[in-house]
Amino acid sequence: MIKKRILPFKQAVPAILLFQILSKAVLALWMILFGLLARLLLFGVGKVAVSSGDLGFLFTSWQGYLLIALSIITLFVYLAIDINALIILCGRLLRGEKPSVLKCIKDGLLSLKKLLNWQGVLIVLYIALLSPILGMGITISLTSSFYIPSFITSVIFGNPFYLIGCAVVALALLIIGNLYVFILHGVLLDNLSMKESAKRSLALIKKNVKNYLKEMVIFFVVQLLLVAATYLFAITLPMLVMSLQGLSDLTMAVLATFLFSVSLAILIPLNTFFAPFLILKLTALYFTYRSDGEWTYQERKKRVSPLVIVFVIFIAVLIAALTVMSALFSDDLFRADVKAGIIAHRAGGFEAAENTAAGIDAAYKYGAYGSEIDIQRTADGYYVVNHDDTFNRTAGVDKKPDEMTLEEVKKLRVNGEPVPTLEEMLDSSRDRVTLLVELKGSTADNKMADDAVRIIKEKGMVDQTIVISLKYNLIEYIEETYPEINTGYLAFASFGDTSSLNCDYLALEEETATDENIDSIHENGKKIFVWTVDDEDSLKQFMLSDADGIITDDVSGAAKLKRELDERPPYRRIIDGLTYMFLQ
Repeated sequence: MIKKRILPFKQAVPAILLFQILSKAVLALWMILFGLLARLLLFGVGKVAVSSGDLGFLFTSWQGYLLIALSIITLFVYLAIDINALIILCGRLLRGEKPSVLKCIKDGLLSLKKLLNWQGVLIVLYIALLSPILGMGITISLTSSFYIPSFITSVIFGNPFYLIGCAVVALALLIIGNLYVFILHGVLLDNLSMKESAKRSLALIKKNVKNYLKEMVIFFVVQLLLVAATYLFAITLPMLVMSLQGLSDLTMAVLATFLFSVSLAILIPLNTFFAPFLILKLTALYFTYRSDGEWTYQERKKRVSPLVIVFVIFIAVLIAALTVMSALFSDDLFRADVKAGIIAHRAGGFEAAENTAAGIDAAYKYGAYGSEIDIQRTADGYYVVNHDDTFNRTAGVDKKPDEMTLEEVKKLRVNGEPVPTLEEMLDSSRDRVTLLVELKGSTADNKMADDAVRIIKEKGMVDQTIVISLKYNLIEYIEETYPEINTGYLAFASFGDTSSLNCDYLALEEETATDENIDSIHENGKKIFVWTVDDEDSLKQFMLSDADGIITDDVSGAAKLKRELDERPPYRRIIDGLTYMFLQ
């Protein structure tokens, strides 16, 4: 029975491997063309990038509308090649044919005309945007890492009503996605209309729901076990190497590198074949359910594919190259000390009442490089420190700062601490930590920028502050009006040459702070902060990266981790560095 289950996957390996190579090459060419057109459109309006803090341009200019149209077309192209062409290929493989991969890709592109309707748009949105967020189901490679930023999820998880509401919506979307999981199969393999295929998918799932759930659970459990075993192999065995006595640092480094390289070599095929195998499995279930269980897999003649042999050789060479390079050039490849400075989120993170002078004291106590605070304007024109729209969560008063006078705000307490003004926070941080002043909320405008700069100059702390904001227009305004002020732009989504944006620092949300983006930012003469990083593994990951600063709530934990990393022996540096590359 196990052989019977595995056989379709085993025989599909050569065709799927070739499909992955050719389809990704076609999509890469499309993205090059898309990138050129998009940059021309941005150049036409004097922009180098469009980001989360500058989305208004998309809906106020013909260039923005055209960029949106190009983005939607790109999603359809990815659906046609990543999903449609693969379904067509899997259908032909399961029928015992020897399909041409290029013809499957061509047929996938031609199938787009069947999806140019409102149902097709819904399918594209579900597969491209919702499936990655839900973490389950078919998705396209372009958006497979699409996510909800951690600063949003922290709000959701911090409010039971939000959490329950999101859980209900997510469950409903998962049920809908599974009920109509065969809609593309009917359109592509049986030439049904979208409406007819939707009805068939619903009927097939309802009739075979128990078997479908069982088969999907088995598929995902096997995948999870394979990935878990690979990660366990990559993390545990090097630790065992470290425990061996009498081995030199070089010997430990070589053994650890070899084990990591083998793990990476296992993970590459898992990532290469998981999505195609999922579609192959769904296609087999579609054929089985459509024929009331009478369909059987058409076994093809067994042969060893030259492409598979080349792939295996490539993996073996990769293992050897990684082992040798890591051992010979360990000092250059693996960081000896931590470059990134620790920045306390909301003044002192978890160490003190948020956004208070006590937080500055805590940040300084733990050796933080800086403290990040949020300022908002009061009704009488002063600037006080508060993160949320109101003081309800922190001080129990459901009023906005701009609905209160400074005198009223000063009566509030945040865990026993008074709500400080910008001036008081500047005084607290002087000659102790760099103060990151975020222009926050509905009162964040040019007036706030002017006033904040004036106050910073009056305090003589231009060199000890960085003015930051989620609103790019404010950062650009400060750069153009007050070039002597250090500025930082908080971005959690962007397209284009983000590293060329007009600012001194770029602060990226942790999921977008990739090595590639960090290197690009540094090449453009800017520094990069990562926000908001609280998980220990993530803290370690970014401390091992080239990031200049890490904004975190766990200031004491980050400080302890930094000390441990700075004191590592050479072989441990190699293991940590390989772990970082493995997780990347």
